[in-house]
Amino acid sequence: MSSSCDVVVIGAGVNGLAAAAYLARAGKRVVVAEALNKPGGLCEQVKLAEGFSAPIPHAFHALDPRLVKELKLANRGLKFAVRDMPLVGLRADGKHLVISRDIRATARSIAAHSQTDAKAWRPFRRELLALARAMRALWWEDGAFADARLEPFRRLSAAAWLDGWFESDALKAALAFDATEGGLSPFEPGSALVLLWRASQEMCGLQGAVAALARGPQILAETLAEAARAAGAESRTGARVARILVADGAAAGVELTTGETIAAGAVLSSLPRRQTLTALLPDAAAGFATIAMLAEPRTGHANVSLALNNLPDFANAPRNARFIIAEKLESYAAAHSAAAAGCLPDDPPFEMTIPSASDSTLAPLGQHVVSALVRPAPLAPDLKPQLAAKVVAALNRCAPGLSTHVTAAEIETQADIEARFAIEADNTDIARMLASWNERLATPVRGLMVLEDPIAAISARAGRIAAPLAAKDHAK
Repeated sequence: MSSSCDVVVIGAGVNGLAAAAYLARAGKRVVVAEALNKPGGLCEQVKLAEGFSAPIPHAFHALDPRLVKELKLANRGLKFAVRDMPLVGLRADGKHLVISRDIRATARSIAAHSQTDAKAWRPFRRELLALARAMRALWWEDGAFADARLEPFRRLSAAAWLDGWFESDALKAALAFDATEGGLSPFEPGSALVLLWRASQEMCGLQGAVAALARGPQILAETLAEAARAAGAESRTGARVARILVADGAAAGVELTTGETIAAGAVLSSLPRRQTLTALLPDAAAGFATIAMLAEPRTGHANVSLALNNLPDFANAPRNARFIIAEKLESYAAAHSAAAAGCLPDDPPFEMTIPSASDSTLAPLGQHVVSALVRPAPLAPDLKPQLAAKVVAALNRCAPGLSTHVTAAEIETQADIEARFAIEADNTDIARMLASWNERLATPVRGLMVLEDPIAAISARAGRIAAPLAAKDHAK
């Protein structure tokens, strides 16, 4: 069997659905080929036990505000349960550090650890947000960009940048977690750029905010899928792409594992770049030199979800927050070394939220769900019980007695996630962060684009930006 369209989109994740919606709105005939039986990709809820479910991801920080507005996702049901989560650095001694949008309140919290750091907070925050806003032209829109202020950040690690501003372990360790996105260590050159990228994002009209969706992350997939359908895009689930068809050096469509071919003048892949080039293209088309440059990840992440029969009690800390567990900057270096060697760190850094504190549908009355993102974590899938035990032990040190309230647990390593979604994760590449959108999206094959953001976060921005470029290519 065979069919044809203008553009084939591989994968119905948020980037693929966004691209399909914009292309269909532009009058293109679009087919989305999704290997799984439902759209949404990594936006899901994990069932823990009867009546308990945990959203994965448990928070959003990069969802493209222009896309939300233009596709009218709020009118389709997208709502936020929490619009601006404070960041809480949990400490075993109970002196938790609360970083919020309130500069004065944050400075008072920091002062319990360092008066010097409390005074430095306002100028640091001002510089961070101002520089991050200037970088939006590079990370938010299509077009060339150059700014001399970026040059030091090409070589600067997040650890060195934070060391230059602050002295307290509590503050530096809490801030450094955001620099680990995409598999980086905060000690790697260029990782300071990740902190800038995070600060350049906007949620609910607030720069640098972190938010939680009402009804879980699957509502984002549902509203994007509805926007694509309403625009006229065709979505096929259970349609796994076996290979990308290439003719005369240009993308010519795809072949499904069923043998069906879909001819098209352009192909957009939601799969990671390395997987797209190595698994779906013939070697001659992908280009050996290009493939050789794509390093495989050495570390991953893991999600640990816990069902509790009581609300965790972190004294004097807000409930609707994201909590960071990391004693000091050096904890990240030790964790990355251990994870790269395939071992569990003694004290793995992680981010934790209590989704049921803002969404009562996630757990029975009076009970709660805790969701932890452990990063870095080893890629090996056989360490799950030990990983869960370390997460529970760390939380128990900050909220004594918490371990006695755990009634169920679900652990997903990166190997589990890759197997279930048939994806192979890519690590963040600093050079890719500083490239133009054309360079990020392009491949050695004309008419084939990879929908990847500068950092592997759920934003849908790559899909929005790629759509008009693909439409232009198809029109040639």
